Amino acid sequence: MMDAKTVVEIGVFRGMTTLAFALCLRRLEEKSEFSHKRRVIALDISEEFTEIGKKSWHQAGVEKIIDFRVGDAKYSLKTLLEEEGEESVDLCFIDADKSSYDDYYEKCLKITKKGGLIVIDNTLWGARVLINDNILDALHNINENTDARNTDSLVSKTNMNTIMDAKSIKDLTKKISSDERVERVCFLTIADGVTICRKK
Repeated sequence: MMDAKTVVEIGVFRGMTTLAFALCLRRLEEKSEFSHKRRVIALDISEEFTEIGKKSWHQAGVEKIIDFRVGDAKYSLKTLLEEEGEESVDLCFIDADKSSYDDYYEKCLKITKKGGLIVIDNTLWGARVLINDNILDALHNINENTDARNTDSLVSKTNMNTIMDAKSIKDLTKKISSDERVERVCFLTIADGVTICRKK
C-alpha cells in the first residue's frame, strides 16, 4: 500500500504489532532498488510487558530496525518532533491510553507526511462507543463529581474508566469525520474497530 520508511507506534504492550511493522519494513527494504534507513519508533510508558516483545524482535532479527523509547508518549512525541521535524513519518499507529487519543492524534498530524497514514486502534471499544451521547455525558459528569470509592451507586460499580475512554474515542471519531486535514480512508468494524485516515 505504501513504501513506508518510518513508522511510529504509540503503545507497544507485548510488542507483537511492533514486530509486524518491523518485518514489513524489512521486506520493503529487501524489495527496494535503493537502500533506505527504515525503522519503527516504538513508544510505551513501561518496559514491563515489552520484555516479551524484545525476545521476539531478537529472534526475528529485526531489533536493529526498532527504536524503542520508554516514557509518556505525549513527551516522546514532542521530542520526536524536535528531532525529526514536521512531516517526517509515513505511518502512525495509535494504541495507547484512550483518554489521550486526541492528544496523540494532534501530535501525529504534525509528524506525519502528506499522504501518510494515521491508524487508530480500538475505535469500537467493545461497542461502548454506541452508548448514547447524553448517557456518556451524564456518566462523565457523575464521574467528575463523585468519589467512586465512597459510594454504592450503580455507576460506581461499573468500570467508569472504560466508559470515559469510550467518550474520548467517540469524540475523536466525530472530530476526524469532519477534520479537513485528513481523509478518512476507512473504519474497520472487525475485532475492536480500527480507523484509518490519510493526511491531506
